[in-house]
Amino acid sequence: MGMSRIARVFLLFVTVIVIGASGYKILGGEEWSFLDSIYMAVITLSTTGVVEVRELTPSAKIWTIILISFGIGIVFYAFSQATELILNINLLRRNKMEKRASKLKNHFIVCGYGRMGKVICEELNSQKLDFLIVENNNEKITIISELGYVFIEGDATADETLEKSHIDQAQGLVAVLSNDSDNLFVTMTARTLNPDLFITSRCSLDQNVSKMKRAGANKVINPYVAGGHKMAELLITPYVEDTVEIASPKHNIDLLIEEINLKTITQFHSVTIRDSNIRENFQLLIVGIFDDEGETTLNPDPDYTMSKDNTLLLLGEKESLLRFKQSIVMKPSP
Repeated sequence: MGMSRIARVFLLFVTVIVIGASGYKILGGEEWSFLDSIYMAVITLSTTGVVEVRELTPSAKIWTIILISFGIGIVFYAFSQATELILNINLLRRNKMEKRASKLKNHFIVCGYGRMGKVICEELNSQKLDFLIVENNNEKITIISELGYVFIEGDATADETLEKSHIDQAQGLVAVLSNDSDNLFVTMTARTLNPDLFITSRCSLDQNVSKMKRAGANKVINPYVAGGHKMAELLITPYVEDTVEIASPKHNIDLLIEEINLKTITQFHSVTIRDSNIRENFQLLIVGIFDDEGETTLNPDPDYTMSKDNTLLLLGEKESLLRFKQSIVMKPSP
């Protein structure tokens, strides 16, 4: 239906130009080429005021008046139809997305598709998890649509927008809008609409962290602080390849898993797990070991002999991991 309307509008526009050009050709006589006639019809309908290519006869002037009187109205009608078509396409797109959103359950809601939102969506998509994006920027909406993501076009701080996102059936929401005040409002609104929702909020200023938590955020992340800590960690302890936090406020659990590369930590080369006394001295568990060839050993035996090719997966509290890292003696890698 949309394409047929476009065809009708285009045909109507071309017809007006052809009729106008034909009138100039007939009234102008042999002196008027068909190109001159088309040019005159176009500049008359466009009301650009460009100088005529030929001197107009009285009959041609009358034809110009008629063409302006009726032709411009037809052209405006064509443009209004085209505008209505564009609006209908946008409405159809919005309705289609809302229908896709209505089928989601236990999904995640990403409020804001900036740099952080983009990374979050890529991660959720890579894990094949259901999610939708709330965004009101037209350029970003175009990008999201091209990627095939489900989205709701609207203001994330508005109740009706989050309700269209079926927040009552969602399992998590992340607020990564560009400023703290919007993220605070989204957090507060989301907590009101779904008291059981797990909410993570982005925060740029440390003084707003407590406000976010009081508003209902389960986790508040300052990307600058987190990034700074990560870079400092890599600088101070280059043997730590990655860190994963395991937190459950409900059960009062706050643990970390860190990947410790043994290449430069010579004190554990050719030493068994039992003899390393990592568990006894630091209350840390070695939950896994993998080597440079990609082989992984989960829950390794106490008699497992460690080597420089190993990376340990250590599980424990932050303070225990810190004490362990302070005890490490490194030898520069060759």
